[in-house]
Amino acid sequence: MPWDPGQMPAVKHQVFVCTADACTDRGAEATYKSLKAKVKATPGLEGVRVVRSGSVGGCLHGPMVVIYPEGIWYYGVTEDRVDALIERHLVGGETIDAWLFHRTDGCPCVTGAAQAAGDGTDDGA
Repeated sequence: MPWDPGQMPAVKHQVFVCTADACTDRGAEATYKSLKAKVKATPGLEGVRVVRSGSVGGCLHGPMVVIYPEGIWYYGVTEDRVDALIERHLVGGETIDAWLFHRTDGCPCVTGAAQAAGDGTDDGA
């Protein structure tokens, strides 16, 4: 059967979960698996794609989650925060200000974070 792009659901959000070494050391794999399973099980979130990513920078504050198209960066998104992320941001459309990660030039959290963590991945700066 030929591929039919008309049969694909529209992507509303792309959710990237950093699974580089430093974020994984802080629970990123559990965050990813929980987030992916719960998004799949939540009615109305058929257009949300949850994917693993390499380092996005800021891994020392991970697990890091980046949501597009908004370009929202969250830090410290451990498995226990997944339900709140789904309900507040993906369902409710609310930005969770307390978890926002602000990338700024010169922040040691961004520049060289991967090297400081010793994981050898690109720091995404």
